[in-house]
Amino acid sequence: MAAVTGRRSGAGRAMERELVALVVLARAPGIGPRGVRRLIDRHGGASVALAVAKRAAPDELRALGRGRRVPSARTVRALGADGERAARSLLREAGAKGLSVAGYTDCGEAAYPEGLRDLLDPPPILFKRGAGALDSERTIAVVGTRAASSYGLRTAYTLGRELGRWGWTVVSGMARGIDAAAHAGALDVGGRTVGVLGTGHDREYPADNRDLYRRMRSHGILLSEFEPGAPPTRSAFPRRNRVIAALARGIIVVEAGGKSGALNTADHALDLGREVLAVPGRIDDPGAAGCLRLLRQGAGLVAGVQDVFDALGWLRLEPQAPPSEKGSAPAVDGSSGDRRLLGALSRGPRSPDELAVGLEMPVTKVLGGLGRLELEGWVERRPGGNFAAVRRRGGR
Repeated sequence: MAAVTGRRSGAGRAMERELVALVVLARAPGIGPRGVRRLIDRHGGASVALAVAKRAAPDELRALGRGRRVPSARTVRALGADGERAARSLLREAGAKGLSVAGYTDCGEAAYPEGLRDLLDPPPILFKRGAGALDSERTIAVVGTRAASSYGLRTAYTLGRELGRWGWTVVSGMARGIDAAAHAGALDVGGRTVGVLGTGHDREYPADNRDLYRRMRSHGILLSEFEPGAPPTRSAFPRRNRVIAALARGIIVVEAGGKSGALNTADHALDLGREVLAVPGRIDDPGAAGCLRLLRQGAGLVAGVQDVFDALGWLRLEPQAPPSEKGSAPAVDGSSGDRRLLGALSRGPRSPDELAVGLEMPVTKVLGGLGRLELEGWVERRPGGNFAAVRRRGGR
């Protein structure tokens, strides 16, 4: 891995030390993700935090770890030279396996997802496979039971497909059932999808999803806070669920029984202030009990993708048909550029020059797209020359 093996500039060496320090802290027994965040937020970086932790008394470390007992000798070894050697070895292993690393202090090769900073216990490090940064404004989680009905599978696949067609990123947990169907729907239209793992990257769990793993490695993004080789454990999947919730702007629970793990993801979403949506099921179906409970508690009802966009306050144009479906869906002139303009304006008013720079589009194309969108009532011109999206419901 270049970050820890090659010749580096001064800034590169500082970044390398920061990443190694972050890994050391993440692996130290008894501190945990919340303790790592406390140390870093208090001291301004992982390198300084590690130096402080090395000097800390056992009682101080126990306080960081919420009172858990920490064997002092073991902790000292983990925070010292032994821990740094192990951290460098882990980073080399990750690089050899084609993984990039994102660090909480922005010290890795991959960008750390901003949504995870909303967590009290964000993963100190993430191992990533796949290209592209994550945009929380256009990311939605689709989750549900592993023991899905044919109705649930069809609905999850359709939602994943439609969200992918509209340029949204679908995030889920790579489990069998609803998760797998949502990932597949997005992949089948060339959409973006992110799988959050409850194991290390080299564990294909469950084995039934081998083909999905193959497709995700080629065309999706896979994320894990667990080191390569980490097996599935009972505690890993609730930890994975908080990451799914934090990555997304909202969460759709497609099908869930009364004790489904998907409800745990919904609880995390509520804690984070994310939008929680649910697909209704039959009142006599035990597999729909979780969704019906969410709806009684005020979750938004989803009967189609437009309900999702309405709940999130997002405007839509007709999607551009994928290559395999040309002619099957109408598209406005210049729809790809127009959708990009509308997506940028949904985050606030912008001038044509700002849009041209931010979207890397010629200003003439920006002005043409704004003219079309203004004529169709999707944007309005503001005093000072800025444009803003018009909040309205429904399609064209």
